[in-house]
Amino acid sequence: MLVSFLAGLAHAGLMAVAFAPVEFGWAALVAIVPLVWVAVGMEKAGVSNGASRVSERSGGSRNSNSESGELDGSATSRLRERLYVGRCRKRDAVMVGLGASAFYWWQQQWVMDISAAGYVPLVMYLAIYPGLFVWLLSRLHGRFPRVPLAVLVPIVWTGLEWIRGEVVWDGYAWFLLGHPLIDTPIAWAGSVVGAYGVGALVAGWCGLACGIILSRGRITAIRRWGTVATLCLLLISCFAMLQGASAIFGAVFGPSLRVAIIQTNVPQSNKVGWTAEQREKDFERFLQLTQQSVPKDSDGVRRPAVVIWPETMFPGYFLEPLDVQLPDGTREKRVTRFTTRLLEMQGALRVPLLIGALGTENLRLEPGPDGGRVAFDTRYNSVFRVERGEVLSARYDKVRLTPFGETMPYISAWPWLEKRLLSIGAAGMSFDLGKGSVRAEALFGFDLTTLSDVPKVPTRAKLATPICFEVTETSLCRQMVRLAAADGSLPMLVNVTNDGWFGDWKPGKQQHLLASRWRSIELGVPVVRAANTGISAAIEFGKTGVRTLEHNQDGFLVGDVEFYRFSTVYRDLGDLCWVFPLTLAGLVILAIVRKTPNNQGDGSGTETAKAA
Repeated sequence: MLVSFLAGLAHAGLMAVAFAPVEFGWAALVAIVPLVWVAVGMEKAGVSNGASRVSERSGGSRNSNSESGELDGSATSRLRERLYVGRCRKRDAVMVGLGASAFYWWQQQWVMDISAAGYVPLVMYLAIYPGLFVWLLSRLHGRFPRVPLAVLVPIVWTGLEWIRGEVVWDGYAWFLLGHPLIDTPIAWAGSVVGAYGVGALVAGWCGLACGIILSRGRITAIRRWGTVATLCLLLISCFAMLQGASAIFGAVFGPSLRVAIIQTNVPQSNKVGWTAEQREKDFERFLQLTQQSVPKDSDGVRRPAVVIWPETMFPGYFLEPLDVQLPDGTREKRVTRFTTRLLEMQGALRVPLLIGALGTENLRLEPGPDGGRVAFDTRYNSVFRVERGEVLSARYDKVRLTPFGETMPYISAWPWLEKRLLSIGAAGMSFDLGKGSVRAEALFGFDLTTLSDVPKVPTRAKLATPICFEVTETSLCRQMVRLAAADGSLPMLVNVTNDGWFGDWKPGKQQHLLASRWRSIELGVPVVRAANTGISAAIEFGKTGVRTLEHNQDGFLVGDVEFYRFSTVYRDLGDLCWVFPLTLAGLVILAIVRKTPNNQGDGSGTETAKAA
């Protein structure tokens, strides 16, 4: 059990080296090797010892010269092996999870400042997956011993990553195996198979290497099914990388859109308890940065097509107009003083703004004492467009609420329980936001500032605005990009986010930026980030340089962002790009080995000798 714990700890150490702040991405290539060794390497030694003990107790009653005795002994041995593995692997899996949790204790430390009560459950939840990987791989290897590890390892590992990133708790797609490889040639395959697929390729090569090593280098270890698996893995890897490289290095760029990104620096402690005085001070700074980012006409410099503010950085309670019923029964629209000043500034600049603020349904002032009270049916975390001195009605409402930051997955179905848990671990927070939807009206269109000389190239861009952690969710961003490109416009992702939640923990902000870079590679689109406390950035497909602003300081970034004129394989086909070849390879190999008589393999392609 100690060995299993140390293996989990080794996995945690390799992951820590691969991700920020160290960022030695190549460590990801071997990060799951200790886990595979626990699932398969220890199994070989453990099963051998267990089988010998059983053999001693049986008194050698099996007749080695009898063919029927050999068959009976072989069947009994396999049954005993499976029973032994099932009993042993559960303990190993638990110890692996405990060891691997060291990585999450380190990387998720920022959660303590938000919800001390949620820190421990979150870490233990994430640590379940390495342990579950060991247990599932061990069981599958025992059930299908002739299927190569090069097939089993990526099926189990990437399947669990996908479940964690897209399904459970609305998805938590952080710390994927392929993520640290963003600056390596392996990432080229991302435009074909996506981040999950890159992780599957890495897991496949880890499984292949472990299979060869555990076979003690015998020639038979790389024959038959091991050879088939190697060829399949090699073909898939080469195709994905070459296809991705041709898209990235042969990228044909079209026109560009000039954007101004505003980075605010409001600590989350201030944001939660944002006093009226501090709101006024911060708002003045936001206006100043916006005005500085837009040159005057007399300067002779091209002006940005849009200015982007971070998530929920509008300091007023509501940006949109308030419906007020007057004493005579008539109704009128009123806006807050923050909205009035913002509209005046935008009208003077004559540049549209995209601003993160709270949106509502049926915002109104109901009659009552002391001037009445503000009421609404539902409120949302939204992005608004401000243009021509008014707040336009079309807006984007956040679709995937952040687990334990804006909603409690599953628990929110019981308000009384949610309220009790908030009072224990997150006093002062309220989870009352509604969920929006991905729709054409929630996309923001802009005329391109630099046109292309090539005929029939679109002259208009459509901006989709995933809010905060939504940019980490591949399926949602792909849906947004495909909708934006449906009418022939050039799509762009604009991630408005409040990364003040991370406090001074810069690695958390770097992980968030890393996810945005993967969306650019996968979907073939530029990604712009406007982040409170940083790291704001402009990311272009096929270009290694990323323009950024340093974290924990305010400022602005102005520049032209170029569009890739074509789509990517992953944008068109999605996760089918890695699910299909992985499933097909597994089914083909499984079908072949099932038809092969008298061949008891070890999962690396080796043959095991018949019992004498």
